[in-house]
Amino acid sequence: MKAPEKCYVTDMPTENKPSSVDVIEYYVDFHKKRYLFVFEEDHKNSEFIERNKYILKGLLVNGKFPFPVGVQYFNNEKLEQIINEAQIPRTPKSKLDVLLLYLNDHQEYTGAVIDLKGDGDWEYFLNKLYFKNHEEYWFYLSTLHELNLISFIDVSSKDGNDAIDIRLTYQGLEYIISLQEGGENSKYCFIAMSFSETAKEIRNVIKKVVKETGYEPLLVDEAHYDSAITINDAIIKFIRESKFVIADFTDQKHGVYFEAGFALGLRRPVIYCCSKSDFEQTHFDTNHYPHIVYNDLSELEIKLTNKIQAWIL
Repeated sequence: MKAPEKCYVTDMPTENKPSSVDVIEYYVDFHKKRYLFVFEEDHKNSEFIERNKYILKGLLVNGKFPFPVGVQYFNNEKLEQIINEAQIPRTPKSKLDVLLLYLNDHQEYTGAVIDLKGDGDWEYFLNKLYFKNHEEYWFYLSTLHELNLISFIDVSSKDGNDAIDIRLTYQGLEYIISLQEGGENSKYCFIAMSFSETAKEIRNVIKKVVKETGYEPLLVDEAHYDSAITINDAIIKFIRESKFVIADFTDQKHGVYFEAGFALGLRRPVIYCCSKSDFEQTHFDTNHYPHIVYNDLSELEIKLTNKIQAWIL
């Protein structure tokens, strides 16, 4: 089947790929990267997908679009599932916080003028932060200004709203610190698992994956904390400071159940793991959650890497 003139996901021009089966296959270039898409032969985006296409674009730009392994095609059901399950900033506060943290990451030094677009263009920037359009971006940027978290010179005109000379204020820097310490936007991952000698290799693989995906692993038996507090207080503190939790139920330690449950109560994402040999022993309160069930360490490494890259913002 011949490809559409514009990609169903990116709206960019397509390059048809001849197929031996009744599907639509095409290549598309999007922000300096090339992608292959395969769709049902009679595909037409639903209204829901058209309204939320910015989410799909954002997932592509951030390297989190879940392309299937093997020859599989997309349809409305699969695209809608990707949109609904995407771990992206959806609330006004989370969008505001993500924009402020982005500004902080692009600040060369305290007080420096910030180049919002970097090496990209406006479309790339909007996609990167999951903004629907320039108007939504301007709403959040001007809100940061009204809250005195940033300063800028307003150069809006009849052609549209814009700002130059964007800088973080001292109040903005203080707020960023509170965000980073709060856990939701931190670089830490708390690992809940057995401390047994038999689980040592599992521990090493999980720590390796966490580091390679850009986060810092936290394990209570390896971390330094004030001797005046109990280990339970330390666990609670570290979970609060973490962006997400990996809970490995191999060996069925009761503490792992507590730590996973506490993280859920804080609305922290929890990635559930368990060796296949132990999975049948997991408690019914947790085994209905999607688990990474692995036969060996190599399978754990691959599946955990994919899960973090696809699921953690």
